[in-house]
Amino acid sequence: MKTTTLFSAFVLALGLAASSLSFAQVKIGSNPTTIDPNNNLEVEASTPGRKTAINKTTGQVTITDGTQAAGKVFTSDANGGGSWQTSGAGCASFDAKGDNTTTPVVNTGEYTPVTLIANNIVYSASGAYNNATGEYTIPADGFYLFHGSVGTYNVSIGTTGSRNTSIDLVSASKGLLSHTVSPELVYGVGAWQDVTSANYFTAGDKVTFQINSDHVSGVKPDSVTTAAIFFSGTRIDCTKN
Repeated sequence: MKTTTLFSAFVLALGLAASSLSFAQVKIGSNPTTIDPNNNLEVEASTPGRKTAINKTTGQVTITDGTQAAGKVFTSDANGGGSWQTSGAGCASFDAKGDNTTTPVVNTGEYTPVTLIANNIVYSASGAYNNATGEYTIPADGFYLFHGSVGTYNVSIGTTGSRNTSIDLVSASKGLLSHTVSPELVYGVGAWQDVTSANYFTAGDKVTFQINSDHVSGVKPDSVTTAAIFFSGTRIDCTKN
């Protein structure tokens, strides 16, 4: 009897030691047999990739519900439902500038604008401006003020004649917001243009700064050079500053 008791105690001690060296993992929801080895707990929705997880080493909670993005804060609605929302820092203001680049010259009378990408972010605390696509995503319903400016020139040897160059502020949902054109600009001569717009927008809309140069006369080049691109905006009815 004593031998049996000692053996049972030995097995129990081994079990406790083994459990102290391992991590228990719990998975609830879709794919219950698959869990990230770095997590202790996962609660997964039926929509792929949407889950709440707790990292076994850091204890960090990760909530991926489709609204997550860099710089957002987790906020509840009136019913207690949580989601990731853009913070009110700087009332979603942003300021960006772009390096020298080229934009195409299209045939006479054509209008096929391209997005001017201000790829260097000076300020964008809310993260609403994407410096890879040149898009500003409206984070919350409200009135917003946008400004864009750029210089254009072409100094290719042998290029003669002129072009019309227009710049626009464009909304994905509203279309053209503001437009200005410098007509019959001589190739080789620079021009500075700017455009401003104030409008009411709903969350999720996207605003871009665009340019179009169409050939008027002379020898048509493939492109013109754009210099000193500036694109900025802010919500003007915000009270969070």
